[in-house]
Amino acid sequence: MDIKLVNAGYPPRESSPVGRASSAKPELLPGGSVPGAPVTEVDEIQLTPGSLSLRQMETQSNESPIDEAKVASLREAIASGAYQMDSSRIARKMLNLEQSLFS
Repeated sequence: MDIKLVNAGYPPRESSPVGRASSAKPELLPGGSVPGAPVTEVDEIQLTPGSLSLRQMETQSNESPIDEAKVASLREAIASGAYQMDSSRIARKMLNLEQSLFS
C-alpha cells in the first residue's frame, strides 16, 4: 500500500526562532493587521434600546429582585398541587415585559 504524506510536494515551512530577525514578511492577522503593530483603527458599537434599558434597570436596583418568602410559598403551593395558573395574566405580563424592553 502506498502512503502519501499530507504535505507531499510542498517544501517544509521555515520557522524562525524568537528574537531572531526574519527576512520574510510578517503574517497578517484576519483584517489585514500585523501582529505587534500599534492599533490604528477602533471599531464602534451601538447598543440596542433594549440592551440600554436592561443596563439602566441593573444600575437602578441595588437590592435583590427576588422575594425569598414568596418563592418559598410558591414552591409549597406547587408541591401540594394548590397552585392555580392564570395563563392570560402570564401572557399579559410577558407582553408588558417585551414592550418595556423593546420600545
